[in-house]
Amino acid sequence: MKKIVMFLMVGLMFATIVVRVATADTIGNESSVTRDVIVVKSTGTLTLTSLSLESNATTLNKGERVQLSVVATYSDHSTKAVDANITYIITPAQNAEVNGTTLTALKDGSVTVQAKVGTILSNAIDLNIIWVVNGHTLPPEPDPKVNNATLLGIDTNNNGVRDDVERYIVKTYGKEEITIQIGFQVARAYNTVIEHPENAWETYKVLDAAQDCASYFETYAKYFSEPILLHDDDIVTSKKFKSIMLNTRERIRNYLVHEQKLSGGVFSLTQIDELKSKCSFDADALLKARK
Repeated sequence: MKKIVMFLMVGLMFATIVVRVATADTIGNESSVTRDVIVVKSTGTLTLTSLSLESNATTLNKGERVQLSVVATYSDHSTKAVDANITYIITPAQNAEVNGTTLTALKDGSVTVQAKVGTILSNAIDLNIIWVVNGHTLPPEPDPKVNNATLLGIDTNNNGVRDDVERYIVKTYGKEEITIQIGFQVARAYNTVIEHPENAWETYKVLDAAQDCASYFETYAKYFSEPILLHDDDIVTSKKFKSIMLNTRERIRNYLVHEQKLSGGVFSLTQIDELKSKCSFDADALLKARK
């Protein structure tokens, strides 16, 4: 009697089938003589069919890092994680960079990432890069054309401060919450002035109050044993700040109309001990919090 035992060995490039044939001289008495018949059957080379891209986070702060993972699927439906020979396509390119499998956020805004191996592209993933400074999540940098197309520009978080101005204030004065709030007060005051230049005799009071608040922390706080927080390039008198606020013909024109209506007027100065009270925020609470 003959017994046939088959062993199957599968490789990536081919399958090898070993057929072992045993013979017997008599029933129940197997011969010690065996012979192997080897059959080689080609199965072809596996090809990459698709890529799957994932990130361990979808929202990250400017400067933070996330890990990317790429899984390849092959023609035999097998899958394998890959971490080499990958090209990453980032849009916009300047917002992030990838080293190995680590993505670093360089600039806030929406980012789309795809992986590419050879000619195969992965799915696209969307990342939201934010910029948090001193507890403030900044709005994204607006498109200048859109931002300057209207008098008050873009204010995505509806806090009364134009987005490009808010970013400048927090970036420049972000070390102190008080200076940020002074900047916001001044920016809102400018908006009030240019939005209603015909009401100059009312709106100038808003800008004066912002200037009084800033003056206190620029010059007079020390006389009340409180810190000077604004220095040479302060928010109110800085030409750069004013040029950022009044950066279109319409904004400049409305500001000049405001100034013209006040021409020849007589204005009283705020008493030094009342300057801090002109701040639109709780200055005392912020001073206490910083100690």
